[in-house]
Order: sequence, then C-alpha cells, then structure tokens
Amino acid sequence: MKDKGFTLVELIITIVIMAVILVVAFPSIGRLQQNNKYKKYVSYGESMVSSGKLYVDQYHEDIWGSTTATGTKTITMETLKDSVLLKDYVDKKDSCANGSIRVTRTGTPNNFTYTYEYSLSCVSKGETVSCKGDERTSTCTKNGRQVYNSAS
Repeated sequence: MKDKGFTLVELIITIVIMAVILVVAFPSIGRLQQNNKYKKYVSYGESMVSSGKLYVDQYHEDIWGSTTATGTKTITMETLKDSVLLKDYVDKKDSCANGSIRVTRTGTPNNFTYTYEYSLSCVSKGETVSCKGDERTSTCTKNGRQVYNSAS
C-alpha cells in the first residue's frame, strides 16, 4: 500500500521556489505602490486644472480686469477651495496643501486661448514631492530627482 502525500524533499523544494518568487516580486510591489501614490498626486493636480477652468469661466473679467486683457495669472489652491471648486486632498499618511494653477490667456477678445499649468507640493512620510504639469503631461520630483513622468 502506497502512502499518499508529499515527501520532505518535495516540500522543501516548493518552499524554496515560493521564497525565490517572493524575493523577486516584493520590490516590484513596492515600486508599484509608490508609483500609484505619484499618480494620485498627478490626478489631484489634474483636478486642480479642472477647477481652475471653472474658476476662469466664472471670474474671467475679475481675473484679467477687462474683457480684452491677455497675460498670465496665478490661482491658488486656497482660492479654489474658498470658491468651493476644489476639496482638500484626503489621504491617511499624505497631505497636499500647497499648490497653484497658472493660467495664460492669449489671442483676441473674440478668440481667446487659455493654457493651464499646475504646481503641487505634497508631503509623504516627511518627504516633499513636487508635481507639475499641464493638460497632457505631468512630472513629479523628490529631493531634486524625477520620480514620475506621465509621458513615459
């Protein structure tokens, strides 16, 4: 009669294979989590751009002083929050409390073109991450080193 089950050698080989897979996969999981955190910051920056567009649409005469003026203006996060167009960034361990939207208006009164760029500073585990971008691309830097680029 043959016993059913695994031998000790088979169990040890299985445990060794699982350990190798874990050692290889663990750093990838950490990078994936960190990359997702940067994506959240970029997503919040894009929300700031959307809020900035609404703010400009509502207050464009107040921002530029006339219906014909062109130029560049800055809208702070606080202004957007006070206008109830942007909510606070909410995360258990992170905070994004410093940021702004730079709006550039060019063209003629009948055909204005607007461009929007955001700048955002977030704190994660005591380290500051700065993200900047426009409607197409975004980058984040930490300690002067680029850690995220949405174009790549």
